[in-house]
Amino acid sequence: MNLYPLRTLHLKYLKMKKHKKEIDYYLNMKQAITILFLLVAVVVNGQSYEGTLVYKTDYVFQLSEKMKQMGITEGMLKERMQKGDPLPDSVKTVYKQGDYISYTNFTPASWSVYKSKENKLYSFQEGEASDICTVTDVSVDLEEQMTGNKTVIQKLDTLVDFNGMKCKVVRVKWKTGNYDYYYNDSFLKVDYRLFQSHVYDGWADYLKIAGALPVKIIKTTNGLATVTFSLIRHNEELIDVHLFEIPKLVKDEELNLIKVANREIMRIEK
Repeated sequence: MNLYPLRTLHLKYLKMKKHKKEIDYYLNMKQAITILFLLVAVVVNGQSYEGTLVYKTDYVFQLSEKMKQMGITEGMLKERMQKGDPLPDSVKTVYKQGDYISYTNFTPASWSVYKSKENKLYSFQEGEASDICTVTDVSVDLEEQMTGNKTVIQKLDTLVDFNGMKCKVVRVKWKTGNYDYYYNDSFLKVDYRLFQSHVYDGWADYLKIAGALPVKIIKTTNGLATVTFSLIRHNEELIDVHLFEIPKLVKDEELNLIKVANREIMRIEK
């Protein structure tokens, strides 16, 4: 809420000498409100994890009946998938308040930066495509927009052990698959309001329930694969805000001949 115009008019009015008491009262109120906002900011900052999380990744590929009849095994499929550019075996994500950056050890290297102010996810990679950036509007649930099917968010009535930690589970379910987020509500706590517009991947809905970053994520895409992300390392630390800087981007219609509702491919200005 922008109070500046109201405050300015009020001060001009109170500058008259006969309203000295009102001026003192206003200034005292202003000081009290300023202190209150600072206290709120400290509380919010204190409740939100800032630092680095590292997850190891595991893959289980789903075989259709036709593939099984052809003699294709999961091992064969995984070996074929690993040829060329191997699948990443870990993901590192760094959080600072409402922003994050995720690195995957793909070859070539790739990373994504979420900027809460713009509510956009900016994806980059090295190699031949190092001059382009895919910008995703995370306020959009693509499947819901394309099919009209509502995403189902469910807190499961179960407790699961993860490395000796009792975890609850939130399931985000689409027609094409589901994500299971495992968390402990006293570990890796965050203020969900920092991500309240991050609809993509069911992230906002999950955090509103959990109030904590996940220690494990199981992502299942029907008919394709299940990928499990398990936390192996965490380091709470102060993060340099410059880590989340985005280079200047320019539009390029040739890169967007095929339109996707929540995405735009942009050129990085050299």
